[in-house]
Amino acid sequence: MKKLTFERIGIMLFCATLIGSGALTVVGNIKPIVKGTLSGIQSGYNSDGIGGIAEGAISGIESAINENVFARTSYINLFGLSEKLLNKHYIIDTNITSSVVKDNNNFLQFISFPVDTTPYVEKIASLKGVLDELDTPLLYVQTPLKTIDGYTEMPQGITDYANTNTDTFLESLDNAGIDTIDLRENIKQEGMDLGNLFYTTDHHWKTQTAFWAVGEVTEYLKENLGIDLDPQGFYTNSDNYESILYEKNFLGSQGRRVGKYYGGVDDYTLMLPKYDTNYTVTINKSNSSSVAEGTFKEAIVKDNLLNPTDIFTNRYAAYFGADFPEVIIKNHSAENDMKVLIFKDSFGLPFSAFLSTMVGETRMLDTRYYEGDIEEYVKEYQPDLVLYVYKSINTQK
Repeated sequence: MKKLTFERIGIMLFCATLIGSGALTVVGNIKPIVKGTLSGIQSGYNSDGIGGIAEGAISGIESAINENVFARTSYINLFGLSEKLLNKHYIIDTNITSSVVKDNNNFLQFISFPVDTTPYVEKIASLKGVLDELDTPLLYVQTPLKTIDGYTEMPQGITDYANTNTDTFLESLDNAGIDTIDLRENIKQEGMDLGNLFYTTDHHWKTQTAFWAVGEVTEYLKENLGIDLDPQGFYTNSDNYESILYEKNFLGSQGRRVGKYYGGVDDYTLMLPKYDTNYTVTINKSNSSSVAEGTFKEAIVKDNLLNPTDIFTNRYAAYFGADFPEVIIKNHSAENDMKVLIFKDSFGLPFSAFLSTMVGETRMLDTRYYEGDIEEYVKEYQPDLVLYVYKSINTQK
């Protein structure tokens, strides 16, 4: 009877905790839940008309509650600690592509699965045809991957296909006559510290790595395409930038899934020009726009993402704030009036920020969110140079 009583007490406490957490979640997050619901309704209506409203509303509510669960970060941290104590190197998520793996160097990784690269090659090849008619050069920039061939080893029984997919993709681009630069090779040729290119807890490259990549691309453009963006080597010289270190205050995309105890916490470095700058940046979202003016820092950097007290904040997006359909960056201090169009995934955020210091106008298009026809966009904009800057092969919606 005593044992049964303890069991009942335990069950009651557990239920009370769940009910209390649920109540506190709803009461403390009315605005985010309402906002998420309305956003879900709008998304559902845009996708399926009247029939999609109910599904969109449910999805919006679910997403808002999941992101705002009472004491959510504490639960995540404790979960990650328990997995670490159990010496687990593979933490499975309900979405298999979001499962987290700890590699031989204690870096957290997402796993890539085999991908048919053909549709993506065909899209880029089609765009190249349009650019050829405009006499506009195109360069595909393959960023380094966090799973580095010859350096990264996965736990036994786990296979990552990121490099295999990328090899196939780049070979197909080459066969289609598209210029590429494979920065995976550059990091090895230059003898870079392979353990210092990426964040431990995030799938992105570090700010310093993105800056280095801009220099590599600038050199490639000069030597292979006759485009000299930085004749004096000033804008690609790190001595002309201030580096601000935020120590142990960034939990990246992988770390936010398993907490601070499982993989540790990263440093974050913000790089800013030491020289005078004058910018206008227009961010076009799906249903709104915003304009920021001022220095590089004032127009591009989002200070709210550098809050040192919350390690769950996405510091990586400090440049521009997030991925948006279209971003127009006008550099009023540029030494030329070149127009550069960059198709990008999230790796393009810091890259585009630094490249923008060398040209009159830089535009970023993220085809995961941009709803327009990119070939028509190019015909209307008529850029002087087009870059694809991607880690992922998924260059389209």
